[in-house]
Formats: sequence, structure tokens, C-alpha cells
Amino acid sequence: MAAELLIAVSSEIKFPFRDKNNFLIIAGTNSVYSKKTYKGDSMLAKLTPIALAIGVLVSLPARADDVSDLRAQIQLLNDRLAHIETAQKEAQAAPAATGATPVTIAQAPGWNLIQGTDTSVSLYGKIDVTVGSRSNADTKGNRQTGMLVSWMSGNRFGIHGYHVIDKDSGTKVIGTLESEFESPTGNMDTPGVLFNRDAWIGIESERIGKLTFGRQNTLARDFIQTWGDAFGTSKVDTSEAGWCNNSNIQQLIFYGGGADGTRNDGSIVWKKEMGPWVVGATYAFGYVENGNGPGNSPGQFGNGSTTGVALAYNGGAFNLDGTYTHMVVSNLAHNIFAFGGNYQFGPLVQWKAGVAHATVDQAAVGGRTDNVFSTSLVFTPAGKMRYVLGYHNIKVKNAGYGATGNTLGVTADTSAVTSAANGKRQTFYTAAFYKFDAQTDIYAVADQVQISDGYKLASTHGHNNMNEFGVGLRWSF
Repeated sequence: MAAELLIAVSSEIKFPFRDKNNFLIIAGTNSVYSKKTYKGDSMLAKLTPIALAIGVLVSLPARADDVSDLRAQIQLLNDRLAHIETAQKEAQAAPAATGATPVTIAQAPGWNLIQGTDTSVSLYGKIDVTVGSRSNADTKGNRQTGMLVSWMSGNRFGIHGYHVIDKDSGTKVIGTLESEFESPTGNMDTPGVLFNRDAWIGIESERIGKLTFGRQNTLARDFIQTWGDAFGTSKVDTSEAGWCNNSNIQQLIFYGGGADGTRNDGSIVWKKEMGPWVVGATYAFGYVENGNGPGNSPGQFGNGSTTGVALAYNGGAFNLDGTYTHMVVSNLAHNIFAFGGNYQFGPLVQWKAGVAHATVDQAAVGGRTDNVFSTSLVFTPAGKMRYVLGYHNIKVKNAGYGATGNTLGVTADTSAVTSAANGKRQTFYTAAFYKFDAQTDIYAVADQVQISDGYKLASTHGHNNMNEFGVGLRWSF
């Protein structure tokens, strides 16, 4: 909130004028006024000692020959205030030393529904709309153009809150309910599931870290987003993190997935920041009553479960993270290792890169192996424009086909696989953003997917490639 500083200095001046320093001297009031507006409570705090000093000065008996001395003192004070204000503006304008300015908009803090000393509940959301065009949209190779499922961010609304239960330690209960919908239609992203993105409650404190229970992101996806595509954050923290929503670009997210996909029902996730290090561990139950995942039968405790650990190092310009995930799907084991990071080359360029390795048991055709590489460049010049270039390479060995004849994803149920093949999938992508502010941007995106050997992809409709491009508008509230 804006805070006003009003400085009054006694004088014997008998006529009104505004001097070169913008001090207003008013006849008959014996006072000199200097009025400035500064934003922020921190500035007000810095002005308090100055205001007290002036208060002492004005309490002294007024004499005409003191005016010049007082005005000199006021000039020094105003010079000091101007210096503080300039320093604040420069600090706000300077790029962060710890990483590139994000090329995607962050989730806004939302609107307070309840705000008390110990309790806060807020409503938040994000709306993204994309108009785009795809090649090879059918077996004849025709192009399809229209309003598509949003490319950059999943549309959502949610409620997040906390309640302090121990003021001494700052321990609080936290919770989030979050739903995803499709902006072209208003349909639910997951039919029949209201809070498909998040439905969890937990405990958080500096000593404990963050411990949450319910439906939520898999642990690994929140760590490897720093390099899995170009649009994630530079650092890992204890929050849930986002990915590009376009299925061609976001392929690395599945190497951070679990038995239920990239979000797990009935999961327990623990994260804790310890200086530059962030550690995490997770377990998702195989049996979740009314769950959305593969589940299990009585007596099969481990079937359908996901276990994982993660470690990240936030080194400022240089950040690294690694994850290990073990899941059991239809009593068959899937194991995924992932490691990568990013490096900031000055204020202009950030390089992201990482690898993943997966081994998957398959019922009738033997084991599957995936080797994955991802790299991208993020360009953040001065001003409002942001640019990215990215590339994925996914090589699969003995990867099983599903019922439709297409190559299964790395976390998919492989219990019915009867045939498999080696293959490769490559994705090239680029994007440009114009950021109106921290909450709103417009973007243009293009990508090309190429498949070879035995890799089969439903979206190419029997062709070995496809390309797509689109433009969109996003707002986070």
C-alpha cells in the first residue's frame, strides 16, 4: 500500500512559493511542506528514523535564520530517499542471479476467500486457449485446423489453504483441491473426476518439511521439470511444478510418472529443503478405494503401488536433480532413473539437458528398455519477449504394442503385450512468448515429431511424422 511522508518545517516566511526543490511554502502557516509518495511498507519502515529526526528538528524554537540550515537538512534527506527509491527500482529490474526469467507464467497467488491470523483460503486458476493446425490428421494426410486443447498450460481452478496449528514452530495444516477443464468446451479434463489435478491435505513446517496425503503430482515429475522441457522452473522446491500441456512436447513427463500416470491416487509425498539441497520420497498405495489407477486385489499389497526418491541441488546458475521411481503395474515391475539440470549463461541464455533410463517387465515378450535424451535453450533478452528451442530423443528396445497397434507408454500396463519392436521418436519444438506481465502472456509454438523403425504413434495416423503450430493467450489469476 502507498505510504505518504509529509515533512513540516517551521519558518518565518510570509509569502507563498514553490522552490526549485519542490518544497511548498505557504503564507500564514509558517511551514514548509515536502510531499512524496512511496510504495511499500518496507519503504515506510526505512523512512521512520528520518521522520523522527525531522520531528526533533521542528520541535526546536523557530528562527528565520534557521530556515536555510533546515532546508539543507531536508535536501540531504530527500537525496537519501531518492537514492533508496532508485536502488529499489534497479533491484526489481535486474534479472535474477539464480536462473533465467521463466518463459511460462507462474501461478498467481489467487483471491483470498478467508484471511485471518492463523487461517487462509484462496481461490486461484489459469485459463489458456490455443488456435492451431496439425498435419497428417488422418490416414490420407489431411491437415486439421481449429481451437485445440490448450498447449502451454492445463486450464484449472483450485482452492488452496492453510491453518496454523503451532505458532512457535510455524507448523500448519495445508490443503489443495484443483480441477482441470478444457477451454474450448468447458468439459472436465478427466470425465467424472472433479478434482483430477489435486485433492490432498498435509502438514508443513521448517523442521518437518512438506508432507502431503491424497491425489497429487508424482514426486519425480516435480523434480525433472527443471530440464524435461524448456518451460519449467530453474530450481526445485517443495511446491508442485508445471509442464507444457502439449502432448508432443511434454513426453519427458512420463519418465517422472507412476502407476497411475503422472499423478497418483492415494499417495504420500514428502519434500524438504535443506540449504541448497532438496530431498523427497514418496509412496502411493496400490489399493485406493474408488481409485482411478490400476489398483489391486486383496492380498496384493504391492500391486499398483509406486515408490520413489529424489534429490536436487540448487546451485544458483547451476542446478541438478535426479530421481528413481519403482512401480508395479499388473504385477509387472517398471523402473525409471532420470538425471539432469540446467545452467545459466549470464542473463541471456539458459541451457537445460537430461537423460532417463527405464526398464519395464512385459508378460510375453521379455523386458523393454528406454533410453531418453532431452535438451533445450531458453533465451531471455531484456524486455517482454522470451524464446525457446528444444529437442527430445526417445529410443525404445523391445517396446510392446497396445491393443490398437501403437507403442505403449513407459508406465502403461504391459500384461497383455504379445508383440514388440525397437524404435525411435524425436521431437523438435520452438516457441516465442510476449509477457504482458507476470500473469498474462501470448505465445506462438511449433513442433515436429518424427518416428522411425518400429515405433508406432496414434497421432501420426500411420505416417512417420507430423507437425503442428499454434498461437495462444494465457491468464493466471
